[in-house]
Amino acid sequence: MLLKAKYKKNIFFFFKSLLISMQNFLKQFKPKKYKAYNKYVIVSAVYNVEKYLDDFFKSIINQRLDFKSNIYLICVDDGSTDNSANIIKKYQKKYPKNITYLYKENGGQASSRNLGLKYLKENDLNIFWVTFTDPDDFLDRDYFYEVDSFLKKQNNIAMVATNIIFYREKRKILYKDTHALNFKFKRQKSVYDNIKLNENIQLSVASCF
Repeated sequence: MLLKAKYKKNIFFFFKSLLISMQNFLKQFKPKKYKAYNKYVIVSAVYNVEKYLDDFFKSIINQRLDFKSNIYLICVDDGSTDNSANIIKKYQKKYPKNITYLYKENGGQASSRNLGLKYLKENDLNIFWVTFTDPDDFLDRDYFYEVDSFLKKQNNIAMVATNIIFYREKRKILYKDTHALNFKFKRQKSVYDNIKLNENIQLSVASCF
């Protein structure tokens, strides 16, 4: 279709107005972000996981619990030889108040986590709830929201454990709730006395606070 010059401006504003109307309509369906009852720190030991880091970061940044206000991420690079450092720095540049990058010579996951905790203490971030999500994992969008909602209703909680769902690449059934300790979560949210920890053993610090 050929448009005369005198109509071009009106057509432009018509489509611009249509676009704005559509954007305003879609805003009502945009997921609402929630401010937290608590603030949270993730200390993540990173070693040669460039393949997974984008999914890792996106799952944290897009949490239902507002990332910028409530979640702080310390990535400890344990001497990676791939592109992990550059990927972390890309996200750090975008969220400088939420993401810290630390580098150390390769020494293992435990030493990396300890360095992250040391940084947390030395910088007096004053955040009680710490978790150690692995950089080759990704989180459900409601992960921190559910943890925070639970803690808001409970008193005297010393530890929170969460379920691990296996994601199997290149399989027809991608998600499998088959972790050996998943029996602890069959009743959804439960509270146990610490004297019963032998019956509810927690092996992974990556899935607890």
